[in-house]
Amino acid sequence: MTGNKDEVEALLNWKSTFDNHSQSLLSSWHGDDPCRFTGVTCNYYGAIIHLNLSYVGLRGTLDGLDFLCLTSVVSFELANNSIYGSIPSSVGNLSKLNSLDLRFNELSGQIPPSIGVLESLHYLYLCANNLSGRIPTSLGKSGNLVELRISQNNFSGSIPQEICNSRSLTILSLWGNRLLGSIPLEIMRLTSLHTLDLSSNNLTGSIPHSIKNLSNLSIFDISQNAISGSIPQEICNLRSLTVLFLWGNRLSGSIPSEISRLTSLHKLDLSSNNLTGSIPHSIGNLSNLSLLNLFENNLVGPIPTSLGKVGNLSIFSISQNAISGSIPQEICNLRSLTVLSLWGNRLSGSIPSEIARLTSLHELHLSSNNLTGSIPHSIGNLSNLSMLNLFENNLVGPIPTSLGKVGNLSIFSISQNAISGSIPQEICNLRSLRVLFLWGNRLSGSIPSEIARLTSLHKLDLSSNNLTGSIPHSIGNLSNLSLLNLFKNNLVGPIPTSLGKVGNLSIFDISRNAISGSIPQEICNLRSLTVLSLWENRLSGSIPSEIGRLASLNELYLSSNNLTGSIPHTIGNLSSLSSLGLSQNNLAGPIPASLGSLANLTILVIRDNMFSGSLPSEFNRLTRFTHLAMSDNELEGELPKDVCLGRSLVYFSAFKNHFTGPIPTSLESCSTLIRLRLEENQLTGSITEAFGIYPQLYYVDLSHNHLNGELSWKWERCPNLTSLRISNNKIYGEIPAIFGRMAQLGALNLSSNFLSGEIPRELGSLLMLFELDLSGNVITGNIPTEIGLLSHLAHLNLASNNLSGLMPVQLGSCKSLLTLNMSKNKFQTSIPPEIGNAQFLEVLDISHNLLTGNIPGALGRLRMLQVLNISHNNLSGSIPRTFSDMSALTSIDLSYNNLEGPLPNVKAFNEAPFEAIQHNKGLCGNVSGLLKCNSIESKKRNPYVRVTIAIIIFFLSLGIILLSCTLVVLIIINRHRRRIIRRENNERANDLDFMHILSYDGKVFYDRISEATEGFDSKYYVGEGAYGIVYKANISEGQTFAIKQTSSSQDDSEIVDLIPFEREIQALKNLRHRNIVKFYGFCSHVQRYFLVYEYMERGSLRTVLNDNERAVEFHWDKRVNVVRGVADALSYMHHECSPPLIHRDLTSNNVLLDRNYEARVSDFGTARL
Repeated sequence: MTGNKDEVEALLNWKSTFDNHSQSLLSSWHGDDPCRFTGVTCNYYGAIIHLNLSYVGLRGTLDGLDFLCLTSVVSFELANNSIYGSIPSSVGNLSKLNSLDLRFNELSGQIPPSIGVLESLHYLYLCANNLSGRIPTSLGKSGNLVELRISQNNFSGSIPQEICNSRSLTILSLWGNRLLGSIPLEIMRLTSLHTLDLSSNNLTGSIPHSIKNLSNLSIFDISQNAISGSIPQEICNLRSLTVLFLWGNRLSGSIPSEISRLTSLHKLDLSSNNLTGSIPHSIGNLSNLSLLNLFENNLVGPIPTSLGKVGNLSIFSISQNAISGSIPQEICNLRSLTVLSLWGNRLSGSIPSEIARLTSLHELHLSSNNLTGSIPHSIGNLSNLSMLNLFENNLVGPIPTSLGKVGNLSIFSISQNAISGSIPQEICNLRSLRVLFLWGNRLSGSIPSEIARLTSLHKLDLSSNNLTGSIPHSIGNLSNLSLLNLFKNNLVGPIPTSLGKVGNLSIFDISRNAISGSIPQEICNLRSLTVLSLWENRLSGSIPSEIGRLASLNELYLSSNNLTGSIPHTIGNLSSLSSLGLSQNNLAGPIPASLGSLANLTILVIRDNMFSGSLPSEFNRLTRFTHLAMSDNELEGELPKDVCLGRSLVYFSAFKNHFTGPIPTSLESCSTLIRLRLEENQLTGSITEAFGIYPQLYYVDLSHNHLNGELSWKWERCPNLTSLRISNNKIYGEIPAIFGRMAQLGALNLSSNFLSGEIPRELGSLLMLFELDLSGNVITGNIPTEIGLLSHLAHLNLASNNLSGLMPVQLGSCKSLLTLNMSKNKFQTSIPPEIGNAQFLEVLDISHNLLTGNIPGALGRLRMLQVLNISHNNLSGSIPRTFSDMSALTSIDLSYNNLEGPLPNVKAFNEAPFEAIQHNKGLCGNVSGLLKCNSIESKKRNPYVRVTIAIIIFFLSLGIILLSCTLVVLIIINRHRRRIIRRENNERANDLDFMHILSYDGKVFYDRISEATEGFDSKYYVGEGAYGIVYKANISEGQTFAIKQTSSSQDDSEIVDLIPFEREIQALKNLRHRNIVKFYGFCSHVQRYFLVYEYMERGSLRTVLNDNERAVEFHWDKRVNVVRGVADALSYMHHECSPPLIHRDLTSNNVLLDRNYEARVSDFGTARL
């Protein structure tokens, strides 16, 4: 027939446009009978009515097909091929077309509007192509569409209302596009709709309340959009609903309790929204539910016990909410459960042992909660379990050996708990194990050599435990291992050479152990290695030159060992290296030129070695640094000028070297800089224009160089600068007044320069300033009174200048002062008594001035003062009696004044060298070189001795006569008074000052605290330090103390226990600092030892932070003040104690807070002098 001939010609012409492979797939397409062609179906009259070439594998376009010749075609199906190009508009000629299926191809362009004229079209499938543009409104013209599936394309714009003209529509699938706008209300008129899938678009607005009209709806999916508002209760009227996916939106409000009406529901996913409230108890009525996902919301309250009735539940996830309470035992009735995910909540209590009843369970995720107790032994009955995540809880006890029976376990993580005991050998039976994470616990013992049986293991992390022994040689048999992390344990011995066989190893970290020996060359066979971290061990020997074979290496950390030799030249072969840490070793020699080949290097830390020589010129190729630390070496020459050419440098330190020349030019425009330390070199040149504006810079130290020039105004434009130190240089000019605008500045040290002019009064605006050192300059004028506004100022040094006038009384307003040095100036008149208000002052030096008058008695209020120097002035009068209370004084110098009278009876005065009190008018006391005070008085009495003796004889005779007359009366009265005095003394003995008892009678002391704590009853328990229990004791009215008790039960351990006890006494007995807990004394009683401290009302910093209500009151200004206090205490311990004191166990538990949130460092049981 003629029509048949046209159809044949159309098909053969189309075939000829395909590639050769596609044409071979259509080898049956020849001759003049299309009904014999593959994929072609004809009607009774020989006309083509079905063309089905789906899943054939064709590649070509539709442009070569003449659709005008195929007007009888009812279905046209080309699904799952590689058809590309656009859909021709001529497809509109298929007037009888009922089904068009072009899904899973590579079609692009827009949907031709001509499709809309196909009135017979019921099924349109264009899914999974690259079609774009808007959905044509013409699709609604025919009104006969039953299924419209155009998902997984790039359609944009809004959903056209015209689609809703097809009232017979049962499936509308538009997911995976870029559609905008809200859900059209007109969709809610499609009452025949069975499936509505609008997921993975950019839809906004809310869920229409008219959704209740879609009574036949079975699947409703609007996930991964930006739908907001609440879940309408009307949705709960859709009794046919089996799938409800609303996840990944911005829905708020609570889950409606009416949701229990959806009795046909199989899958409910409301995850990743902003839902609040609790999980409704009625949800337990959804008996057909197999999937319930509520994770990543803001849900609170407990897990409803009613869920135990949902017997078909297979997947249950409520992770990342704020669910509280315990895990209900009813959950353990869900025998069909395969996934139970409760992680990231606030669940407490223990893991129920009944969990063993969940025999179908594949995944159990309980991590990041507050679970306590031990891991139940019954968990070993979960034979189908493949994933067990319990990390980040408060679990204790051992790892149950029963886990060795869970043969399908693939992932096991119990990190960040308090699990103790050893690693059970039974774990090594889990041959399917791919991930084993036990890090951050209290595991002890050795790593079992049987671990080599875990041949499927990819990741092994045992870091941050107390493991001992050596790394087993057998670990080299774990050929699939990609991560091995043994960081922060107590491992010893060498690195096993067998590790060289683990060819897939990508990350190897054994840092912070006690590994010894050399770095084995076999490590250099690990060509997949990206991270090699061996820092803080006891490794010795040189860095093997074979390390250059690790071509994939990104990070190499060898710091804090005992490595010697030089950096091997072959390190230049590590072209992928981004981080290199070699600090704190004994490496020497020059920096190899090959280092300049590491173009990707961003972090280089080589500080604290013995490197020498100049940096090679190739070093200037390294322009991508973020961190460069070269301090504490013997390097010389100039600093690399292009160090910040890549505009990424954050930390740069090169202090304590011999660098010369100017500041690197690239630093001026290095806006990323945060910390800069170049002190103690021989740098030269002007700093006036060497530096720019740095938005993030917070610390600068250029001290002890030969820099000159004036201070730049640009420093004021660094808003986060907290520390600026440019001391011991040749800086001249005046201090810019605009420095007073540096609101965050905490430390300003410009000492030992040639600065002139006056101190700008604007510095009084630096309210965060705690250190100001302008000593050793030629500054003139008066001290501005605004200095009294600096309430946080702890260290003020203005010594060795030409300051004059009066010492400002406002200094007394600086209540935080610890050191005040105003020596070697020209201050006149008297010492202002207001200085006595600085009650925390520890060092006061006002020597070498022109001060006159008496020493004010108010200085005696400085009870924490340790060093006092008022020498080389014109002070007169006597030393105030109030000085007798200054028991903290350790050093005094009063020399070269006009002082007279007795020295106070204080250790510092009694033991002072003669040089400290010489050249005064008439001081007396028990100091070598001074006259005794009674000798001076006797000299004054000599002219009157005879008269005095006569008077004494006369009155003595008269007294004898009177005494004889009244003897009887006195005896009677004396007996009566003795009775009264004896009774009063007994009463006073009970009220003796507690510290007096502590000083003289240990048994009485023990009895008193035992009585005050009712035999150390638990209700007086305050906390527990590293080496003892602390009690609160109210000894008498107004006297409350913290009593730390240590004890031992065996003779052997008594020796061990005494070590921290004696350490703490040794550490505390001479400490005097406002931010260190005050120590009153100690004693021992049988096998108990006691330390007595001041009592801190608010407890430890950790206690405050863990209490939600108290944490809210603990504002940021208070927190900053605590940090500053701790920093001051540590600075005092490290730099001002002799010898320096290292705490070694500073945690939030050991920072105590008083009533005003002032910090006190405590617990010195592990301190080291």
